[in-house]
Amino acid sequence: MTEAAKIPNDDARLEIDNAADELIAASDGDARAAVVALLIANKLQEHELHLTRLAVSSGYSYQRHLARVVEDALQA
Repeated sequence: MTEAAKIPNDDARLEIDNAADELIAASDGDARAAVVALLIANKLQEHELHLTRLAVSSGYSYQRHLARVVEDALQA
């Protein structure tokens, strides 16, 4: 197993732990359902990011976004 992500301080760790507990509680105690919900949310955010990259002018971003869109399309 990989090393856990480093969280800067105890307050941030407590906030993340509380959010995890709330998500599991919202999933009726089913940790697998909570993970599935997070994966779905992540996929939706990736899609929104993809759309944002398409909307940003390639001239403005020095064609970095366009290159990433092409790279993403080739991997799909």
